[in-house]
Amino acid sequence: MIRVFYANDPLAADQGGGAEHFRGIFRALEHSGLEWQMVAARLGDRRHPRIDYIADGSHFGRWYLALWRWFWRHRGTIGREDVLHFHRNYAAWPKYLLCPGRGRVVITYHNVSGRVLDGMLGRWGQPIRLVMKALERRAVGLADQLICVSERDRQELAGSVASRPFQRAAVLAAAVDARGMVATAPSPPAGTTRLLLLGRLEHQKNPMRAVEVLERLAETDDRGWTLTIAGDGGLRTRLQQRIADSHAAARIVCTGLVPHDRVADLIDAHDMLLLTSRYEASPTVVKEALLRHRPVVSTDVGDVARWIEPGNGMICADDPGEIAHAVLAMADLMADGGFRPPSRLGSDAERQLMAPLIDLYRTVQAGG
Repeated sequence: MIRVFYANDPLAADQGGGAEHFRGIFRALEHSGLEWQMVAARLGDRRHPRIDYIADGSHFGRWYLALWRWFWRHRGTIGREDVLHFHRNYAAWPKYLLCPGRGRVVITYHNVSGRVLDGMLGRWGQPIRLVMKALERRAVGLADQLICVSERDRQELAGSVASRPFQRAAVLAAAVDARGMVATAPSPPAGTTRLLLLGRLEHQKNPMRAVEVLERLAETDDRGWTLTIAGDGGLRTRLQQRIADSHAAARIVCTGLVPHDRVADLIDAHDMLLLTSRYEASPTVVKEALLRHRPVVSTDVGDVARWIEPGNGMICADDPGEIAHAVLAMADLMADGGFRPPSRLGSDAERQLMAPLIDLYRTVQAGG
């Protein structure tokens, strides 16, 4: 039995790369021939016989408490060869403490640990991080297999957390709903000036940087630039105030949260995607934009260099001037007919990304 644990709902249309990755695992397992189950959080009304909903809503704290109860109830039924796949290192502790010696543990890292805490508390979070790191080192040391979604993260985690476990970690990029993204044929952008920032409004995503970039563009080479910011999160109020204070406020639209099933249409309504993140692992939105034949201008984070090629995007430092310059260069390239569709992504991309994970499940289940 393969059991996958995640505080989201694979049948819902929640926004975010983690939610999409969970849906990708669900789709892959459905066609894998393996026995499987997902232990999830209910976000909608749909049901599936292989999904065990243990909490309502995606609040991780509630789901984590429910996870302890789940392992207590199932402590006698988990088989020695069951594969238990977690997506946070500390989510594995209910298994380690309540079901020692049962099942084989896989832990996926979607980012370098400690970054969220650092974004929230800065240096004041360091004592908490020291305690968490000690538990983390023990958790990854007990795991049968680690997965990182980018090579950059794997190397950083090997240096900052524990060398040996991460030296042998697999690198498997996050899923993308490729067939859904190309269900209707992508068409070239109508112009070059409609910019889109799509993601959670959190410290990691750095949405204020996108506002700075738009201001630079309006000041230096005004072609009628506009910016749509699609997402929600803890920075919403601060972002709204920042926009209100901007001389480019009339050019900016905030849509709020956009369900996954509307993402393709949203991307189509724009000419270029901005990714201004401070850090990422394997940002799904980059792959989605490229599948819809929209160029991407991104900060140098995660595995973006794996997907962005000459002719369909640019990668630059986290500096508003450099990002604005890259946007201008990309717009000129598009205007001259220089855009090139991605060669590394197609309608079969999700199968290609998920097949190694299914193979990994089989290997771990067999004791490899």
